[in-house]
Formats: sequence, C-alpha cells, structure tokens
Amino acid sequence: TGRVRAQLHEAEKSGRVVLRCRDVSFGYERQPIVKGLTTTFLRGDRIGILGPNGCGKTTLINLLLGDQEPQEGEVTPGTKLEIAHFEQNHDSLDEAKTVLENLSEGREMILIGGAERHVVGYLRDFLFTPDQIQGPVFKLSGGERRRLQLAKVLSRPCNVLVLDEPTNDLDLETLELLEDMLLEFQGTLFVVSHDRAF
Repeated sequence: TGRVRAQLHEAEKSGRVVLRCRDVSFGYERQPIVKGLTTTFLRGDRIGILGPNGCGKTTLINLLLGDQEPQEGEVTPGTKLEIAHFEQNHDSLDEAKTVLENLSEGREMILIGGAERHVVGYLRDFLFTPDQIQGPVFKLSGGERRRLQLAKVLSRPCNVLVLDEPTNDLDLETLELLEDMLLEFQGTLFVVSHDRAF
C-alpha cells in the first residue's frame, strides 16, 4: 500500500511538425480502419482516439508510429522525435526476467526529471516490494504489470507520448497520478481509450 510517486522525463523539443499523413488508408477484409486520412500533427497537440474495443484504435496508432505500413498513402515523421509508447498489452516486458532487469536494462542509475535515481529506489516509488523487484515478471498481477510498464515508459526521455488504453488494470491512485502528469506534459500526446472520462 502507499501512493505511487512519479514524473515524466521530457526530452528536448521535437520539430514543429510531429507527423504528416497524406491519403492514408488501411483496413481488413470487411472493416476499413482509416480511409483517405490527410492531416498534420504539430508539437504540443493532444490527440484522443476514442472508440469501442476492436474498432482499430491500436492499428491506427501503429500506422502513425510506422509500426505498420498503410495500404495507401504515407505517414511522414517529423524531426527530433523521442517517442515513448505505453502499449495495450505487455509486449515490452520480458516475462522470464526480473522486474529490476526489465526496467534497468543493465543500468544502475536512470535520469528522471533531470536528476539521477537508483533503479531500485525508482521501482519502490511505484510500490514494488524488494521481493517483487528481484522476482520474475510472470509472478506479477495484471495491475502490477501495468504499473511496471508505466514505470518503464516514464523512465525514458520523450517528447511524444503514446498511451494505448492506459486505464486498463491501473489502480485509481496511479490513474489520478497519470492524469496529473499529462496535464503538465509539454510534448505531443496521443491517448487511445474507450474510457471517455479519462
């Protein structure tokens, strides 16, 4: 029990244009996800992608990030982009490694908000016990995995933050902390959610 303590580690400003889409189309056999999308996302934009489960929100994000190729059109990234991606599933976590190994990636210290922090102290801020920190990820609950994933994303400098269904499995206090951090974030924000209140 306790309260999560965290802050965003913002990178240098990106270029003015973050992403440019020209006539982007993509779909599956019977379900078009996007058709003829032409738009420009600028530094500091705050984009919400809302919709029910399974409508293609994550696919759209993958198109914008270049993780998936559009069937038509093109997506052109801007300059100096430092992207942090909080994914809907736990793909960024290695189940066999410990919580410490997943976050540290061989580092003892990480830079958070301009100050160096020891990785163990940083994980304790996210309410992980010493046993959990030294234990494997597969022993964590769904909520604990989401908290670890959030800790990992926030430990990297970014000027573009992508949150794909961040409200799933997060406890109320962590969710409130995340909302507060997003209000202060100066970079470009993409939030994918079916939770309209968030």
